[in-house]
Amino acid sequence: MAEHDLVVVGGGPGGAAAAITAASRGLDVVLCEREEIFGERPGETLHPGLAPLLGQLGLEERLEPFIHARHAGIWVEWGGPRAFMDYGGDARGSWEGFHVRRAEFDDLLLARAREVGVEVRRPCAVTALLGENGTARGVMTEGGPLGARLVADASGRARWLGRALGITSPARSPRFIARYGYVEGACSARDAAPLLCGDASGWTWTARVWEKTYQWTRLSFGARQTGDWLPEELRSLTSLTRSRGADVTWRIAERTAGPGWFMIGDAAAVLDPTSAHGVLKAIMSGIAASDLAAGMLRGRLPPEGSATAYHDWLAGWFAQDIAQLIRFYRILNASLFG
Repeated sequence: MAEHDLVVVGGGPGGAAAAITAASRGLDVVLCEREEIFGERPGETLHPGLAPLLGQLGLEERLEPFIHARHAGIWVEWGGPRAFMDYGGDARGSWEGFHVRRAEFDDLLLARAREVGVEVRRPCAVTALLGENGTARGVMTEGGPLGARLVADASGRARWLGRALGITSPARSPRFIARYGYVEGACSARDAAPLLCGDASGWTWTARVWEKTYQWTRLSFGARQTGDWLPEELRSLTSLTRSRGADVTWRIAERTAGPGWFMIGDAAAVLDPTSAHGVLKAIMSGIAASDLAAGMLRGRLPPEGSATAYHDWLAGWFAQDIAQLIRFYRILNASLFG
């Protein structure tokens, strides 16, 4: 069984960022992605802070053809009058968020991974962890074993590695289910900027994500909406898909790194979409994990200390986000968190 430096499980933004970073540091990397073709998924609206990270990954100049809309901020109606919240700017101009088709964006990241030497196996389902006593030594795939000095789990909410190691991710919030869907037509009010609108019953996000197509997300604090529910401003438009649901209950793994392994993005921690930087956090955690992995494998960083530092960084970020979200939600519904 050949041994690689790093096996990454999952080909979304966090996994691709981890693979690109590790290969750019000279590591031998294999990435296993279960799906042969990416389908549409939420997360098309990307934070302005992502641009410099994409530049670090060698993608900033290549991204432009895949951007379908830009916006300088968002409209927010949150227990008070509607107001425009801009992202700010610097000497080079205003910062802008942007919208992409996630399938195109994820494929772009994997193409870059191949370009820097990552062996991308797709479709390639991982079936088991190789190792013992909580230590990773590679993975078993449907095509056979893959030995590795380190394993990174970027499998998203499936939390594949945590389940394999028996590491729990206890809920840190009430059970939150976000429903989302896509409609086609024209809604001029949403062409310039997204809208986040909240009240005591929950919140709704609406945005134009590409030409004549709008995405909505709804998180209800109480009763769920019916299957044909649409935000009021989009009800005259044509639904492109049935609405879907995603469990966005706040969670973080009790350990996000250990002997021979890291958890990345949603595999490590999940917050609901109002945190506004899910893809950003996935890519940042992928880059951070691979930087630590390269230092460990070259003997410059201690494995145990590196795992602890990674977990403490993620846990600190998570705790800060939770505190902010609780304050944010109490404006709408003071009883939600007691």
